[in-house]
Amino acid sequence: MGLFGRKNKNKNEENHTVPIEQQVNNKDEQIDNTGSFAGFALLSEPVWDKEQFISDLKEEWDIDISEQEDNDEDDMIYADACGFRIVIGLIPSPVPNGEAEHFAKANYMWKDAVDTVETHKAHLLICILGDDSDVMEKGRLFVKVASAALKQENAIAFYSEGAVYEPEMYIKFSRMIKDDEIPILNLIWFGIYSDGKKAGIYTFGMRRFGKEEIEVYVDADKADLGELRDFVLSVSVYVLDGDVTLKDGETIGFSAEQKLPITVSKGIAVDGDTIKIDLG
Repeated sequence: MGLFGRKNKNKNEENHTVPIEQQVNNKDEQIDNTGSFAGFALLSEPVWDKEQFISDLKEEWDIDISEQEDNDEDDMIYADACGFRIVIGLIPSPVPNGEAEHFAKANYMWKDAVDTVETHKAHLLICILGDDSDVMEKGRLFVKVASAALKQENAIAFYSEGAVYEPEMYIKFSRMIKDDEIPILNLIWFGIYSDGKKAGIYTFGMRRFGKEEIEVYVDADKADLGELRDFVLSVSVYVLDGDVTLKDGETIGFSAEQKLPITVSKGIAVDGDTIKIDLG
């Protein structure tokens, strides 16, 4: 079911923002990371098979980088594909500062996330460089490359944009691309927030596409987090697929009758300004 569209809000209506206490990780400054696609395939041992990666990328996604010129760095690949530059290389040490372990705690879909991530001894740095005129195509290539890298025998997790993924699930989600769908679950993390009074879902990753993150909260005792997640996911797909910019004072809905107020204000679960949608 697609979104019906956005309506301008009556000037006499008051904006509604959810009065939840701000989290301590909020920052005053918001960094523009539009078009920034980088991540880390976490490895149980500091080795990787470059030839297997090249083969997996060709087999799964029909991206052939086998004939591109080699380089003097045995553990690095630099290759051009789909109008962008692929960079992938081995870093023979864990992700620093316990970042991956920290974000693994937020993966509510993988109960062994923290224990698994704590065992990683190295990681593959994966990034896509190039022009941002088609940021969605850049994002799709990133997902393809990452999913191919996760087929390495010693790949145990994937860490990107404040989220940690189970390899099997990341690969599964990536195949949405083959159905001409946005691989939304690879590109956007849908986090859970609760302070005991209010609970809801926030996005993390929309800013890579030049969009604000989205937050939706309701009373904690009435929260159906699965339903809220589906709603925020649908809104996110609508925004990315249609290159839509949600604005303060507008409304959004799934039908002509539904008019849910939109506000833009300081984030609750993420830093900077975010889109808030009031479900009433």
